Amino acid sequence: MPPVDFARWTTTLTASYLAITAALIAILGNAVPGRVWLVAVHLTLAGSLLILNRTRPSAGILRVIRDWHPLMLFPLLYKEVELVAAVIGDWRLTAAIPAWESALFDGQPSQYLSERLALVPLSEYLHFCYAAYVIVIPSVAAYWYVSGRRVAFGELLLMLSAVMLGSYLFFIVLPVDSPYYLSPHLGPPLSGHFFFDLVHQMSARGGARGGAFPSAHVSGAVVVTLVAWRHQRRLAYLLLPIIGGVMMATVYGRFHYALDTLAGAVLAVAVVMGYRYFSGGPGQKQPAHDAAIGLPAPN
Repeated sequence: MPPVDFARWTTTLTASYLAITAALIAILGNAVPGRVWLVAVHLTLAGSLLILNRTRPSAGILRVIRDWHPLMLFPLLYKEVELVAAVIGDWRLTAAIPAWESALFDGQPSQYLSERLALVPLSEYLHFCYAAYVIVIPSVAAYWYVSGRRVAFGELLLMLSAVMLGSYLFFIVLPVDSPYYLSPHLGPPLSGHFFFDLVHQMSARGGARGGAFPSAHVSGAVVVTLVAWRHQRRLAYLLLPIIGGVMMATVYGRFHYALDTLAGAVLAVAVVMGYRYFSGGPGQKQPAHDAAIGLPAPN
């Protein structure tokens, strides 16, 4: 089977998301603030990405944009969810998710977990992991990119795009408000410490109402770990304590329901397994060109 053109598929996926959301805003989003501008920006970006796909720049800033555009767009598209979901979304899952949660877990883990484990060192570690998430993924991607592990980089960006953009589209259509917005925020003895305060300030500024189920935090964390497990096992071992902390922190810090976390993990595993099945194996071999110029192969 020929090597996968990761940048082509990733760019097509992003352009498709931008076109679909532009159509939703244009047709259903009469009350979306800045509707005309949003549609215009979406269509312009989608068209530009498709042009990049046709020209396939081999070097320079256009090549960097083609390779890296998902990580540049994720924060903006996530924040945009809040604007669009408020107008377009069907919010009935906001009541259903906590009801299912109570039935499955004998209450709300997002409430009682931090109450039963009100330990400042544990809280600070979990909030550190939650904050580290925004650094870990671009750092791993940059390491693979500059070290020549282009297959690992390409797989990571493609599968991150699948889980993130798929989640964002779900958030717009069937938004769910998280415990962060619906429950009392955590207070002393957990509040008033560095990582706790840092994360809650980040959430206050960068969060998006409606973007709870499935947890995109967890999906992204699981994807990067599974790709590392395939290509660089030692790195995966280093990531596991942080990724495990992210998964627990989403519930402990009242950012997500436990069902959000489980759904995010299931989505990530499904995307990775689906990719490996349809790509014809557990992973792509190192391109012959990379091997010829001495770039390291996946290990």
